[in-house]
Amino acid sequence: MTFSSAAKTARLLWLPLVCVLALAGCAYELVRSGAINQSRADEIQAGIQGIRGLSFKHPVPLALETREQAETTLINDINHDYTDQQLQVDGQAGALIGLFPAGIDLKAEMVRLLKSQVAGFYDPHGKRMIMVEGAANLGIWTNAAEFLLQRDLVGEMLLAHEYTHALQDQHFGLEAALDEIKNNDDRSLALKSVAEGDATLAGFGYVAGAMDAATADQVTSRLEDLPSAFAAETKDTPDGLSAPLIFQYSAGAKFVTYAFHRGGWRAVNALYRRPPQSSQQIMHPELYFDRPTPPDEIRLAGYAGTLAGWTEVDDNCIGELLLQVIVQRNLGKQAPALALLDRWSGDRMLTMRKGAALTVLWMLSFSDNRSAEQFAALYINLLDRLLGQSTAHRVDYRNNAVLVLIGESAHRFFELAPAVWAASTIRRAPPMKPPLITILNTADAALLANR
Repeated sequence: MTFSSAAKTARLLWLPLVCVLALAGCAYELVRSGAINQSRADEIQAGIQGIRGLSFKHPVPLALETREQAETTLINDINHDYTDQQLQVDGQAGALIGLFPAGIDLKAEMVRLLKSQVAGFYDPHGKRMIMVEGAANLGIWTNAAEFLLQRDLVGEMLLAHEYTHALQDQHFGLEAALDEIKNNDDRSLALKSVAEGDATLAGFGYVAGAMDAATADQVTSRLEDLPSAFAAETKDTPDGLSAPLIFQYSAGAKFVTYAFHRGGWRAVNALYRRPPQSSQQIMHPELYFDRPTPPDEIRLAGYAGTLAGWTEVDDNCIGELLLQVIVQRNLGKQAPALALLDRWSGDRMLTMRKGAALTVLWMLSFSDNRSAEQFAALYINLLDRLLGQSTAHRVDYRNNAVLVLIGESAHRFFELAPAVWAASTIRRAPPMKPPLITILNTADAALLANR
């Protein structure tokens, strides 16, 4: 997805792979007199295949829609994967843990952001590219692309970005891969960051005429200002929606650049065969490339008897990035507690419902016991400020793990917590196998040595 600017959210935050672009200002107008300039679009499609080293397996039709038609398509994409009830629960649970403001209408916020920003997109369900009539804002990408010198190239860059998403869909089954991990927002964010970082480098590479290590570094350097630029353009959007969205571009491009340095586009392709497992690995690329460290596997159990009559409505992983959002929006952008979060090792959050009431059970693990103790103290203070006396909440810790109970589960803390601690498991994931990038490089070196 590229945007002028744009939003993509589903579950707590993410829609399916709906990718938004800005098309105005192209040197060869892509939309002219109410019709698509197909010959120019074909040139861009052919060019991105050469840059990216992948060929289209199937044609990617282009359609021109009014803003109202495009909005309907995007809303249908939301409804394709998530019910209004699911989004309502996700909004309420996010507010309870401090991710969203209280009373948020998550679907309405998503639609509002889409309506204000969308200019066009690749639709993975229809397998087509949609251009929006009258879209004329290049948004934050104008500044990000200044080093290209010619503003009229930005639209071409963005269409090339979108065609890269179509290539990803055809070659790597990206939409199907995202469906498989839809119960893990953090893992989904990691894979989407690979996809957006890949498409961002490819789009810039198209207008530059090639992509090499120096150009990739220049792109990631320019994107460092993207979060602040996006925040200025979407200042009324909740951080829980905007922060993970922009993360996919800025942090995603940096992560993909690490791979590109290790083996060009072949190494980037390898990321889809063995993708990163967490936003933490995107934020700290050495945990993927140098000392592969997947998150802990946490299984919550022991609550069923105490919470008889409650129905599980969500089972999710929050991850380091969203923990950072929670701390920043409640304690400030420079909160000292932020330094704790890179010691996150894993988490699992269950949301349960009975009637109109929700309760949350959330277990987090950290790399050491001291960090767990410090996080428990930090988070109970945060919840005290956030929920006050209106909603029961308890935080407990043992060794390197923290247990958070909100709502009815907190009211039953003395009965529930011992049972959950006794029945739940935290399995320190074995070190990941070396990334395929490393394997590829080793094989390449062996071939060279035998020549």
